Amino acid sequence: MKTDEKSWLKEYAVTCRVFKGKWSIRHCLRMYNDIKDLKIQMSSRSKGKVTRHESAYNPCERCKILTNYITMLHEQENHYTNNTNENTYEVWAV
Repeated sequence: MKTDEKSWLKEYAVTCRVFKGKWSIRHCLRMYNDIKDLKIQMSSRSKGKVTRHESAYNPCERCKILTNYITMLHEQENHYTNNTNENTYEVWAV
């Protein structure tokens, strides 16, 4: 089992600089969505006013492999939806 896991990691894993390790692309997508949903709210006071800030920095947005994977998923989804719509309206008679 260990050799299968090592060979799978060599072939399909992504080396992440942010989380320091090798991860599957599905794990990267899950972490990307979790970080996207997490927003850190901060507030500061100056000159008698309270200013609120919201942090939405996502380091996974800079990963080229993940962005290519996300665009590929969108392209496949569009291709699938376009093909299924055409096929559902066709009527075959024998």
